[in-house]
Amino acid sequence: MAKIPEFLLKSLYVKGSLRLTSNGFQFKMKNDLGPARIIGVQPLLLDRKPVPMENCSFLHGEYEALFTDVNPDQSVLMRKGEALTISVRDSIIKPGRHYLGIHVIVKDMGSLRFTVSDQAK
Repeated sequence: MAKIPEFLLKSLYVKGSLRLTSNGFQFKMKNDLGPARIIGVQPLLLDRKPVPMENCSFLHGEYEALFTDVNPDQSVLMRKGEALTISVRDSIIKPGRHYLGIHVIVKDMGSLRFTVSDQAK
């Protein structure tokens, strides 16, 4: 399986996209590397603490996939050049700097994980 350096994985995160919502937060990832099929997700880390998987989802247009539902039979396709929004509900955060740990399993690439920090607005 391909080993992708963390600095390249970090480039998937859209800097400045961490936004507060009425019941949580969201951020964006844009795939400029190549098509990827997400077949599994590990818990998102917020400031190094896991967020319940049932509170997290991928949004792409009208399509929503809960982290708990993502598997090889119900995968999430990230085409090159497309952006996905990751939405987290029931997890209120304050404005300011936060750390996000992202860990997905991608078909034909295996486990990909990286950490970014951003200012929540």
